[in-house]
Amino acid sequence: MRLIMCVLIFVLTLTGCAVESGKPVSDSKDDPTRITLTPVDLFEGDRVKFRPFLGVMSGAFKLRYEGKKPNAILDIDIWKSGKKIASSGSMGDLFFNVDEQASHEIEIIISVDIASFHEEKDDNIKIKVNTVQDSGHSLVTFTTPWNKKLTAQGLMEHDEARTFPATEPVYLWGMHATSSNEIRTADFSKESLSRLEQAILLTLRFEES
Repeated sequence: MRLIMCVLIFVLTLTGCAVESGKPVSDSKDDPTRITLTPVDLFEGDRVKFRPFLGVMSGAFKLRYEGKKPNAILDIDIWKSGKKIASSGSMGDLFFNVDEQASHEIEIIISVDIASFHEEKDDNIKIKVNTVQDSGHSLVTFTTPWNKKLTAQGLMEHDEARTFPATEPVYLWGMHATSSNEIRTADFSKESLSRLEQAILLTLRFEES
């Protein structure tokens, strides 16, 4: 009987060691933060009534983070001839919320308006960014000059949800334009970005907290 008990204790000890060795090395708190972008149909169903107010150059998407809250910054950049040439503005600490128990999700709605002046002057373009959270919403407007010859315009949007680590900058949304009255379908690939005549790109980047 003693021999049987010793064998059982030995087997249980080995099993415990095996389970212990199979535990993941890193704690879940140390895992990198990941963000999921989900496109939103801004004018779906009854919401189509808001199209005259927001205009056709509008879009929306949701961002949700899993893990530690990232210090995320939303940049509004001006691109020309396939390169970033200027910044129209930025919004810092995008996921800030005084309530630590609040949802980790934020919805971003963008609308672009072009204000025309007389022929000798360039137009002004207004980029409106509305962020919506559990605690409320915040509307910010950025204004930048816009060449009135850029008469053909199109949107750049993600057509399906995607998840990415909160490390490198990510393009979220954009509006591109040409002065030739011809415009190609554009996306966020390097090849497509290199062909842009002019564009406004919303980029999510991250800084250390």
